Amino acid sequence: MSGDGLVGRDADVEGVEEAFRRTRLVTLTGPPGAGKTALARVIAARHGARVVDADQGPSALAEIGLLAGDGFLVVDGCDRVLELLVPYIGVMLQRHPGLAILATCRQSLALPGERVVALRELAAGHREELLGRLGVVAPPETLRRVDGLPLTLVLLAAALRRGESGGPLLDLLWDLGHDGPPRHATMRTAIGWSHEQCTPEERLVWARASVFEGGFDLEAAQAVCGDDDVTSAVAALVDRSLVTRSESRGRVRFHLPETVRAFGSEWLSRAGEREATEHRHFHHFRTLARRAEAEWQGGQLRWYRRMRLERGNLIKALDSRLSDPEGADDAQDLAGTLWFLWACCGLQKEGAAQLARVREAGGSPGPEQDKALWTAAWLHAALGDPDAAEEALYCCANQGPARLTQVSAWVAAQRGAFPEALRLIRDAREGHRRDADLFPGFLPSYTVIATTLIRMGDLAGATTVLREGRELCVTTGEIWTRSHLDHLLAQAEHLMGAASAALTSARGALTTARQFGDPAAQAAGVELVGVLTRDGALVAAADLAWAGMEGLRSPVLAEIRDRAPAIPPAAGLGLDDAVALALEESPDESPDAKREVW
Repeated sequence: MSGDGLVGRDADVEGVEEAFRRTRLVTLTGPPGAGKTALARVIAARHGARVVDADQGPSALAEIGLLAGDGFLVVDGCDRVLELLVPYIGVMLQRHPGLAILATCRQSLALPGERVVALRELAAGHREELLGRLGVVAPPETLRRVDGLPLTLVLLAAALRRGESGGPLLDLLWDLGHDGPPRHATMRTAIGWSHEQCTPEERLVWARASVFEGGFDLEAAQAVCGDDDVTSAVAALVDRSLVTRSESRGRVRFHLPETVRAFGSEWLSRAGEREATEHRHFHHFRTLARRAEAEWQGGQLRWYRRMRLERGNLIKALDSRLSDPEGADDAQDLAGTLWFLWACCGLQKEGAAQLARVREAGGSPGPEQDKALWTAAWLHAALGDPDAAEEALYCCANQGPARLTQVSAWVAAQRGAFPEALRLIRDAREGHRRDADLFPGFLPSYTVIATTLIRMGDLAGATTVLREGRELCVTTGEIWTRSHLDHLLAQAEHLMGAASAALTSARGALTTARQFGDPAAQAAGVELVGVLTRDGALVAAADLAWAGMEGLRSPVLAEIRDRAPAIPPAAGLGLDDAVALALEESPDESPDAKREVW
């Protein structure tokens, strides 16, 4: 909290002050309820400035004329009389060279020399702090439903004091005794005024965009929201502060605050367009999933980053089909197509849960169902549940595909049936060669063979297999499997007494595991490096991480840890910090220290 009583706005206040060191006109923008008026009044108090309420309409122009001179002036709520006010402010700034104006508006005034400071939602910690200052504690499930706009939180506090927390979001957010402009007494009214200012096309795009979960890009907006080109409508909604724009790693995304989204969702239902829009949403994201699957081998990190961004939309697409009695086939198609996301991107538990929902919904037997079952079997094996993996395999109508045989080999190895595992993996590899299935077929088979050989005590054989597999991964540009092979190679090298080589391999595996955001692979890497370097902080960090990932820790790693000499205890770190420490990075070098939020 700043000394002015605002929560989470120190950087914004400083941004305004810095802007005034470079110009005489600064406009505070932001969505309805972002706290523009509150922040402007704090800055006015700092500078001893007068505040003109533009809600007064034309009389506000006269007041500005009286107050204009050499000094500082705040003009609040410019949206109401924008067409009148903008040229007048421009004239006043020309006539009075010593005049500086801070305006609040939901969009830029578009005047020469203007600098815009856009207010965004409060961060999670600041949301809780603001509610605490308002004397309430929101249940986690309620807090997840709302956005970080200060007015949302103020009105939510009023609802909680009334004992209300359920029902439609906008029905909760009102307080007739609210100390502020009448339009701020309900969130629906605050947003509704912006809705009135939008064109019919903008309103339609806004309503349709409410189906997105976790943001969207322009490609998705066009596919889901557009009868014609939606670029100008999206740009207009950004200009009106109803949609926020962000850019990370060269990708531009858009986001509706939850209250703005809820308002749009109400209008989508009123327009009778929900079913059609959700169908378009599903078909877009199924098409995207199929593209990612087809291009995964040659663009793993690129597709990892993109599909993790779309995780909310992918789950929403599944939800929309699972809620439709006719949608079970579509749901199992999408869930199976996303095998690479569930298995390779640290979402094994979530993927298994989604596939369980899909199975409960039924669906027609056939290749799509077998693919979903194979994916479920793979995930259950990764989660250390061979019984569930076997059950999913047995339900497949076609028992021939080599990918099923490969999971059977993995299950056999988990049960300690090592000769059977090696026989099955040989059969699977023959099938992979016949089908030209490099990934997820042939290359991951090296991990099954190597793991089995390590558990059998054939470290030399395992090392030979791992180096062969790693070389093939390098040749084909496959980095996800290479990371797992490097980790297994580190285990084998450690057990053979090659400590230096083991540490190099372990750190190489961990570097790639971090790129894929896989918490289990990162925890394994941190633990192995901790054992190799006898670093108690790393070992403790791994223990903390494993506590929430039951079943994902490999038996070989557990055995290595159990056999290691006692390591002096130390306080555990968060996983990101532990990875950086294991890789010998300083805080400034760690990608996590400067990584953009996706």
